[in-house]
Amino acid sequence: MRRSRTHQSPQDSLQRDGYSNSSNRNNNDDEDQQMDNIAATMDLAETISLTESIRGHVEEAGLRYHAYHAGKYPFPNDVVEQDRDDLIHHVLETICGSVYFAPVENMLRADGGRALDIGTGTGAWCLAMADLFPQATFVGSDLSPIQPETVPPNVQFVIDDFEHEDGWADDPETYDYIHARRVLITVYDVATLMKHAFDHLKPGGWIELQEFTNAIECDDSSYTEETTYRVRDFMQLLGQGLAAIGTDIHASNNIEQHLTAAGFTNITRQQFKVPVGRWPEDEVQSSCGEMHRESMHDGLVGLARKPLRALNWTNLQTEMLLVEVRQHLNDSSFHVYMVFNVICAQKPYA
Repeated sequence: MRRSRTHQSPQDSLQRDGYSNSSNRNNNDDEDQQMDNIAATMDLAETISLTESIRGHVEEAGLRYHAYHAGKYPFPNDVVEQDRDDLIHHVLETICGSVYFAPVENMLRADGGRALDIGTGTGAWCLAMADLFPQATFVGSDLSPIQPETVPPNVQFVIDDFEHEDGWADDPETYDYIHARRVLITVYDVATLMKHAFDHLKPGGWIELQEFTNAIECDDSSYTEETTYRVRDFMQLLGQGLAAIGTDIHASNNIEQHLTAAGFTNITRQQFKVPVGRWPEDEVQSSCGEMHRESMHDGLVGLARKPLRALNWTNLQTEMLLVEVRQHLNDSSFHVYMVFNVICAQKPYA
């Protein structure tokens, strides 16, 4: 079962065994009682400190990051990033036509169906799935406490590090379905993560990974590899910075080999084109492209800060680059898009 991240509160102990100076106690009793009270107070302080380390945040040069296992995730968790997360959720649901693709309907409609969303962010995916499958339980795990406090009865959010051994405190074979979206580029050990997922799926259960390819594509002559396009340059630098930190911006490109090594079978990959900008003629595609552009535009500073710092860029150098990146993001003459991948794999029944 999941281990508690906080100690039991000693407040009841403080109230029950509070210090008393009653004259009918001898000095030894008084001293013992005082020592008990001091110990309880220290325990309470430790509890408060631990809670703050999990539920708190770290402010750094105008950006806000998670406090639990601080520094592990290189991007902010502030309101700007939360809005981006929700915006991209809407874009992907519209472009892809669904929030899930693994064949898990029967599992999630059965009594006791359980799903885990690792790197849940704002929890948008969990909440959408909980509405579709009210019989199932959805657990969203993240380093950042940025999920809604009021949730449906079949949704639970936990603060955990899924790359830490304690982040998989559930019993093996607990889940029917494990989902992760836009997570792999921040994972330090993809192979181990896939093995943890395999171990915690029930036989016959499914894992679904939803990830951008993180490269600029174009189907006409408005953009080529020779075109000056700072968005492409920024993404290449972002990849170099993440590599310096220890993760791979292109981790989804060869995820099949990690899934196979972990023991998964029935591996499939679907791909969707997500436009950047309002250039598509189709109204829905154009609207989604504009929201995608807005999401990228608003997130540039947070995306760039730590990865480019790992390349020894100063904040001034970074901002000078971002001025040009913004200009090209706002230029609809570039008919560019990014590929969004949905990779599904099954744990064998035996």
